[in-house]
Amino acid sequence: MKLENFHLRGVRGQMVVGFGVKGLGAATSFLFTFLLARIAGAAGVGTFGTSLTTVQLCVTLSLLGLDAILVRSVSVHLALDQTGRARAAARHALLMGTSAGLALTTVIVLFHWQIAVDLIGSPAMAKSLMVLSLIIPIMVYCRLLSTVLRGVKWIGLSQFIDGPLTTSFGSLVLAVVLVMGVPVSAVFPSQLYLIGWLITAALATFLYTRAVRSWQPRVPLEESLLKPGFLILVANLNNVFTDWFATIMLAATHGPAEAGLFRVGYQIAATLKLFSATSETILQPVFAVAYRQGDLRRIGRILRLTILGLILISAPLALAVLVVPQWIMRIFGAQFTAGATAMQIMVLGQVFSLVFAASGSVLMMASRERLTVVLTTISAVIGTVLSLIFIPPYGALGAAIAILGPLLFLRLASMIAVRRLGVPIF
Repeated sequence: MKLENFHLRGVRGQMVVGFGVKGLGAATSFLFTFLLARIAGAAGVGTFGTSLTTVQLCVTLSLLGLDAILVRSVSVHLALDQTGRARAAARHALLMGTSAGLALTTVIVLFHWQIAVDLIGSPAMAKSLMVLSLIIPIMVYCRLLSTVLRGVKWIGLSQFIDGPLTTSFGSLVLAVVLVMGVPVSAVFPSQLYLIGWLITAALATFLYTRAVRSWQPRVPLEESLLKPGFLILVANLNNVFTDWFATIMLAATHGPAEAGLFRVGYQIAATLKLFSATSETILQPVFAVAYRQGDLRRIGRILRLTILGLILISAPLALAVLVVPQWIMRIFGAQFTAGATAMQIMVLGQVFSLVFAASGSVLMMASRERLTVVLTTISAVIGTVLSLIFIPPYGALGAAIAILGPLLFLRLASMIAVRRLGVPIF
């Protein structure tokens, strides 16, 4: 079978493929966390999770907002059969993004001890943070290549290299380690994650080469990627800042074990967040082209179907979280049951936010970057204030509250803004 045929036609088909691959990613990510919890306990999960959250913040910074701008640019250029400009946009984004990633990696490698001790207050995280920092330019590279593959409608493959391959590899190795009872160091999960992303980068390079081989040679770009990308960067940083700040503050005030309780609950809630994010990434090219053509009714119709589908998908997990939260957390180990209430808050918050899913992507694809920056900045401020108020006295429960408030505000405000664009949603 040719790679070019590895997708279904139409938006519904792309959603089926995307959700299928991300479903695999959610399962392997859950399995990775479960195995890590069994091998390293709450403190091990907290050490790895806190370091990874810091690295993911750096990835967002290194992307410079180019992932969202690139998918919009590539989609529009391909719709107009301007493959030379699409090629130029992809190369430009890759060069800038990976260069920024290498710069941040260098900073963390040089100052990993100071970051771990002075910022997080945990010397045990220093080595894990240093190893994971090497992933930053690799993740940026893979994310941008995944964006290009979405533009050419290789949905399944694009989603596969945006996380599932790495967690699948990591879960397999951890399962072997657990069964064989092989002792591992505290930094082993980070080393394993790095190897997984190196494998992913190799596959992503091969797929990208195949995807663009028929494109025309590069031609000068008429639009700027960096200027609108800066606004998206600020918005994206605001989106991930609350999760990072809550995790860092929790680890600094209550230690890695408490951060581990929070990260396990967060991982369960992230299953729903993953499906929501998948729908947005798949629909971004559709929104960009539809908005350029003035087809607001199509955007509204797609939003309604997406919201309905996400609610149906989330219903089983929401019911389980309401009925047997202690049992769910006990799967990871008896010590994790203390985080059951925090997990409930995060999961139910994600379920409620699905009602307003994909609204942020509509604003970005409609070139409303300034509005997105304003809304996400307010959201980050709300998250920071809630973290300062609730985390010191309540630990993981306070962190759950701190990330729930800004999430609900941002989703609701974005949907109101989409309605004001004239998109008929309800």
